[in-house]
Amino acid sequence: MDVGMADLKWRFRAMSPAEVNQGTVVREFFEDEPINTRLVREAIQNSLDAALGKTRDAAGAGPVRVRFALGGINNPLPMAKAARYCNGIAPHLAEIDELDAGLREQAGSGNPAASGMPYIVVEDAGTQGLGGDWTEYDTTDPDNHFYWFFRNIGLSGKGDSDNGSWGLGKWVFPDASHVSAYLAVTRRPDGETLLMGQTVLTKHTINGQRYDPVGYFGVQNHDDLTLPLQLSNPEQRPFIEQCIADFDLQFRNESGLSLIVPFPRVGSGKAAAADDADADDAVGVDLNELIAAVVHNYFYPIIAGKLEVIIDAGNDDAGNGTNPTVVSADTISGVVDRLDLPATGERSIGSYRRLFAMCRDSINRRPTDYEVLPALPSSDRTRYDESQLTAWRERYQAGEVLAFRIGTDVDRRGEGKKATGLRLYLQQDATLTEGHDYYVRGTLSIYGHMDFIRPHREACALMVVDETEPLAAMLRDSEPPAHTYWRPDSSRAFNRWVAARHRIQAVRNTPGNLLRLLEMPTDTVQKDAFTDIFFWDGNRPRPTNTRIRESTGGYNTDRGKSDGHRPPDFDITRTGNGFRVTIASGSTDPPTRAFLQVAYETTGGNPLSRYVPSDFRLHGRRRGEALPLQMGGCRVEPGKDGNELFLQIDNPEDFVIEVSGFHPLRDVFVKVERVDDTANADDSP
Repeated sequence: MDVGMADLKWRFRAMSPAEVNQGTVVREFFEDEPINTRLVREAIQNSLDAALGKTRDAAGAGPVRVRFALGGINNPLPMAKAARYCNGIAPHLAEIDELDAGLREQAGSGNPAASGMPYIVVEDAGTQGLGGDWTEYDTTDPDNHFYWFFRNIGLSGKGDSDNGSWGLGKWVFPDASHVSAYLAVTRRPDGETLLMGQTVLTKHTINGQRYDPVGYFGVQNHDDLTLPLQLSNPEQRPFIEQCIADFDLQFRNESGLSLIVPFPRVGSGKAAAADDADADDAVGVDLNELIAAVVHNYFYPIIAGKLEVIIDAGNDDAGNGTNPTVVSADTISGVVDRLDLPATGERSIGSYRRLFAMCRDSINRRPTDYEVLPALPSSDRTRYDESQLTAWRERYQAGEVLAFRIGTDVDRRGEGKKATGLRLYLQQDATLTEGHDYYVRGTLSIYGHMDFIRPHREACALMVVDETEPLAAMLRDSEPPAHTYWRPDSSRAFNRWVAARHRIQAVRNTPGNLLRLLEMPTDTVQKDAFTDIFFWDGNRPRPTNTRIRESTGGYNTDRGKSDGHRPPDFDITRTGNGFRVTIASGSTDPPTRAFLQVAYETTGGNPLSRYVPSDFRLHGRRRGEALPLQMGGCRVEPGKDGNELFLQIDNPEDFVIEVSGFHPLRDVFVKVERVDDTANADDSP
């Protein structure tokens, strides 16, 4: 039946006495990301997943275009116009303690837009919009995008080739609003245009009646289901057209989705440090931070011509306008030059220029121009032809970009193994003092893995896993909702894929393993080259009946007597401002467990007994607390003190552990011991 305009307002479902109160915890999944980063990542991720190129010839589809418009911050919608978009929401906002005090006071007076309504707009074109039956409230149809966007939280209909998978990313739109709300205008390929709104507040009570946190702006049908306004409905058409004009939506004649975020959390200047999410939230949505987030998170699809982003600042308080910033394949280098970036590091102008050149090389390179490896690499050079390693090493040291196509397989439970792979690009740059690495799955930058090759000075690496590869689906399943890194211990990946832990760890270690092969000299490693800096007790007896047992407060060691001299179990070598531990070359009885201790050298006594946590930590609870750690062929568990690690060596051939970030003017003492395999299983950590 047709639904008219008489019931157009915000509605919240009244809860029954039997219902359990539930808090909104979605923000916790994104708390490590500053507000500008999470808004950019999730908004563009959804747009790219909805690209028309996925449903028709990609060559004729053109790039996805995404526009962030901030003009409504300095030029709010006047109260008279804003009132039509606030109908019914005031009494609910007035009961939300977390709401901005000024807005809550205005809502209590009956009009949250008494001072006008500031807003931002995020819209896309070249996408499918929200297709599907908008009256459906329970379906498994993956193509009903309207249903998945509006009627689900924590559920997703996306497929293997999509960037997202958790059904939580759309939360960034209410997160960017002080009233946790947004209005959506979607233009569909079938010619229909729809308008509906959603807000995600908290559980609240009005006159003794509890209300659900989720509210909708629209009209109700006979089943009390909130439905969108339709442009094809003559009675509803004027409201939609007025909304498009009020908020100056630009892509009105192309299929796509426009999100209007009222009362946005806005900034007044440069955001805080990248590792301080709370401070950045205080700054809020900020023009320059949005531009920087676009470049850092979506450099690859932009350079590939799959994405263009427009950041429109609108007019300032004096009414002076500026030209929008367009980030495209042709303009991205110039945009970076205008950003306020650090002088060094992976987000410096120089590093971005190098990265962009590698991206263009990867996009233009022919399939026959790749070095092909049939399996994920090991750092064991005996597995490779020495003449081939020498040729690669010479090209690498000459500054050439080495391009590898690397094969592997993945095994989804119930489906069997499938061949798959990745692409890796390596280049040496003498201007670098630490390794720079970048990782891309599909079109999304997985920036949580940066610093994996930091100990490899002068190295730059770009890893790309194409969205059509089965490997991309497994890696996506290992990612948290923010999709920032690959977790070998992900229960989601474990439940869906056979041997997921080993494969994910091997993928993460791929750049480091290849770099070790390229940087390793052809002659025999001189094991005592750094004995004046690093401790290595290769000539000391090794205890063979060492036992590890758990006790109150942590792990203790109970060392027994040695049964005589034995060859060393491990090689310890220096790497920049850190060290690397591997199984000793020629070892015939490699250990499966080990205990690692590290300390700064002292002029007398045992360095380990003089360690203090303020020196450094090998493990920590907070992000950035521990030194960068890279490992392969093993798992680690924290020891009692911050300078101790237990190592479970799953694959001795691929075993390596690297620690970097020590003070450049301090000497480092390293001790690593075999933990006897004959120890009681009950005593194992």
